[in-house]
Amino acid sequence: MTWNDFWFGAKELPFWAFSIRAIILYSSLIIATRFMRQRQISILSGHNHLVAAGIVSLAAVRMVNSESSLVAGVAIVFVYAAINILLSYLDVKFPRKVDRHATVVIENGKIIRKNLKDVRITIDNLLSQLRLKNVFSLSEVLYAVVEPTGKINVVKSSQSLSLTRKQMGLPLKNVSVPTILIYDGKVQNDNLKMLGYDIKWLDARIKEKGIANVEDIFLAQLEADGIVYISV
Repeated sequence: MTWNDFWFGAKELPFWAFSIRAIILYSSLIIATRFMRQRQISILSGHNHLVAAGIVSLAAVRMVNSESSLVAGVAIVFVYAAINILLSYLDVKFPRKVDRHATVVIENGKIIRKNLKDVRITIDNLLSQLRLKNVFSLSEVLYAVVEPTGKINVVKSSQSLSLTRKQMGLPLKNVSVPTILIYDGKVQNDNLKMLGYDIKWLDARIKEKGIANVEDIFLAQLEADGIVYISV
């Protein structure tokens, strides 16, 4: 084996050559990551994901394929890093043009349907993320914001904080999992039947909110405290 084979690849390489090539590639990845700095690890925007996936795939191929060029692999790693640094700089200067930005999807307990569509989140995804935040009633939410990372942060209204009852020494209410009654203008009959209610009961709750047609409702949900939450 010659040094040319080591750097540019050959049909066969000894085990020690594979090991050294792997060390060089891994060291290059570490150095490139240091150049990209903490923001790439903590924020992980769209282009960060692409660069991470590309670099990992590239390094894996170079580590196991003896015919691949180590020089080309190292060069591509640093080119990837340079492109990512440039995109990150542009993202800082023009955040709304290069990558995603924080988006409010619930404000004062009301779902903002346009923003929900913009961030490509379904109502089931939203409700599951809220449950992970220990939020089971949409009426408790003052703001819900989808961050650039894709995570959802929630600010609850002060009167809805469950800790208040504990601090006052009051017994907790019996709670159940909130259930969707209407979604996108369509009554969820199975859920209604499971709860032991009928369409007449639902119509009465809708009229109490001053809404005439079911088709006008985006989401209606029976919440843990027995309140019917409605968002048009």
